[in-house]
Amino acid sequence: MHNKNDFSIPFSSGALMSTVDDMLIWQNALNNQLLLKSATIKKAFASYKLNSGEKFTYGYGWHLKDIDGVATREHGGSIFGFKTMGVYIPDLDIYVLGLSNCDCNSPTQVVKDIAGLALKAFEKK
Repeated sequence: MHNKNDFSIPFSSGALMSTVDDMLIWQNALNNQLLLKSATIKKAFASYKLNSGEKFTYGYGWHLKDIDGVATREHGGSIFGFKTMGVYIPDLDIYVLGLSNCDCNSPTQVVKDIAGLALKAFEKK
C-alpha cells in the first residue's frame, strides 16, 4: 500500500524538480527552437476547432489565452504540497512564474496579476 504522499504514484510529475532559472532555460529553448521544430511550435501554439465547431484553446500542453487581448501561453500544475503557474507573453517576451511549496494557496491569480501589470508597464514604453 502506498502512502498518499508517495511521489512514485503520479510517476513523472512526481519526479520532476525545477527552479525559475530552469524554467527560463526551458522557455528560451522553446523560443529559439532548440527543442521543437518551427512547424511543431506553430502547431503547439495554435487553437483549433472541435468537430462541434467549438474553439479549443489548449495547444500541446499550453493554455492559449490572453490578457486584455494580448496573447498568452499559460500552464500550471500541482502535486502533493506544491503548486505552480507560468504565464508567457510572446509578443513582449515576458515570462512570469510562480512556484509554491505549499498547496494551501495557488500562485495562479498572483502570477496572472503580475503578468497583467508587466504587460501594462511594457506597453507604456
